Amino acid sequence: KRFRILVIGNANAGKTTILEKVCHARGRKPIHLNSDSKLEPSASRGNHEIEHQFQYPTAHGFVFHDSCGFEAGGAVELQKVKDFIENQAKGGQLKDQLHAIWYCLPTSNDRGMTNAEMSLFESGTGNVPIIAIFTKMDALDQVARNQLMFNGDELSYEEIEEQVPNLAEAMFQEKYLKRLDEVKHKPRYVVLLRDMNKEDTNCDELIVRTSQALDCDTLKLFCLSILRIDIDSRIKQVINR
Repeated sequence: KRFRILVIGNANAGKTTILEKVCHARGRKPIHLNSDSKLEPSASRGNHEIEHQFQYPTAHGFVFHDSCGFEAGGAVELQKVKDFIENQAKGGQLKDQLHAIWYCLPTSNDRGMTNAEMSLFESGTGNVPIIAIFTKMDALDQVARNQLMFNGDELSYEEIEEQVPNLAEAMFQEKYLKRLDEVKHKPRYVVLLRDMNKEDTNCDELIVRTSQALDCDTLKLFCLSILRIDIDSRIKQVINR
């Protein structure tokens, strides 16, 4: 049994960190399932081969494919992704099909989401659900903090920290979510990740939302069961949010 995920994101989108967190594989090298492949998940732009598959020794059920996003290759890279999705849909066995797409979009830049990054939401992915993962949300917190510090209101440190979450949320809504509301094919779920560089952070919500996005009950259970860790209580917390 394999749960197959296509991970999409430009350079520095945080893909490798997410995979290591999901698979509890910090510092572990991925296992490449194509004998001729020596690519790392974060290989430099232009060297990605979307057909190459890899997994981590701590979570053998997950099989990942990597795409470098759409800024570098534009329409060419988008077509590669569309062709890959279509080809995987033809897989005879369930384990060979593509089950989910994780689209990593960093919030640590000033430009918001580009038209190139939005292109997949416009073209669609058939029956394969997309989870939009907004990474580096702590960077957006810092933008909000700086704005509050230098807006001339002379707020105290405590007042600034109290207002940061609401301002960062408003920025995110305007800069990112508003654009997603305009696309033809919306992501099945949106997951926000922050402080992924810290030891005590996890990707529980990403796994739960991925399982919820699936139409097949067998796949739902398999997705949750791959990581044999005690996360029952945290899963309930995520579902009840």
